[in-house]
Amino acid sequence: MAEKLFLFTVTPGLFASYALVSHFWPQKLANYGFKYVSSNFNAVGEDFKVKRRNIAMNSRKITKRVWKFTRGKKTRETSTLVREEIWSLFVQDTLVNTFLCSGNYLKELALGYLAYKGIISRREDVLDLEIDHEKNRMQINIAPECKGFVSFQVQNDAEKRLPVEPDTDACRKLKSRKGEDLVVDKEQVFELMVQLNEQSVLYKSTHGVHNSAIATPDKIIVFRDDIGRHNTMDMLRGYSLINDLYMGDKILVTTCRVTVQIIDKIIKMGIPIIASRGITTDLALTLAEEAGITLIGFLRGRRFLVYTGIERVIGE
Repeated sequence: MAEKLFLFTVTPGLFASYALVSHFWPQKLANYGFKYVSSNFNAVGEDFKVKRRNIAMNSRKITKRVWKFTRGKKTRETSTLVREEIWSLFVQDTLVNTFLCSGNYLKELALGYLAYKGIISRREDVLDLEIDHEKNRMQINIAPECKGFVSFQVQNDAEKRLPVEPDTDACRKLKSRKGEDLVVDKEQVFELMVQLNEQSVLYKSTHGVHNSAIATPDKIIVFRDDIGRHNTMDMLRGYSLINDLYMGDKILVTTCRVTVQIIDKIIKMGIPIIASRGITTDLALTLAEEAGITLIGFLRGRRFLVYTGIERVIGE
């Protein structure tokens, strides 16, 4: 039975809980007048075995009739909503994470997350990947020699853990590449954000997703969007893993707020420059300074702030 996503016109309470209900009882929702909307699974790279079940759906948004209040007038209009799904990721039949995501680029999302957690470090570590669109479940089997999974299980058993555990080795590697660093002109920074915005089609219609991309100083190489900003980072990490993309001379361009977790992901990806439309936090700045990352924020129109790493930015 294919996975179903529905649009409906029942009570607000039921609408608020549709994501959880559709995850556990998709077959029951049709009884409430839901409308079917299809979705799509986008795969890249087929070097390892991938089994896909019940692949359906190619729409990442749904529409809903709403009441709009503006300038003292009440009108009936159609609003566009971004789709939200709940996906579980299993490694060797052990649950390692549950994602709230848009439901696209699932292979990249899964592999990027596992790489971030240190469970895998290369695509050859993955023996097979099964994506079940009926159960919203991803099952990955990894090579026995992947010691990172054992370490992850031990850490995961400890209930009190820091949300971010900076990789000091990764920080040192970034700092050691100072001599071979790329630089970017201020005009290139402006242009990269223009390119990111041009590709942000789903955001323009829903205003409900974050946008991120891997770029050279001249152009965007790969673009990803999702309801979760961390998901976009994991997708890009997964893409680089699958395609053997070297990240040491790349720029991360994004619309999201830059927190310490975002910088932690950037460090482990090996990217030396991040340029964001959003602002940064103090902990993110501290970690970026420690790793030698160039942190550009508040990139809007013809202005931006360089919080640290000004030596990589050219221009007056």
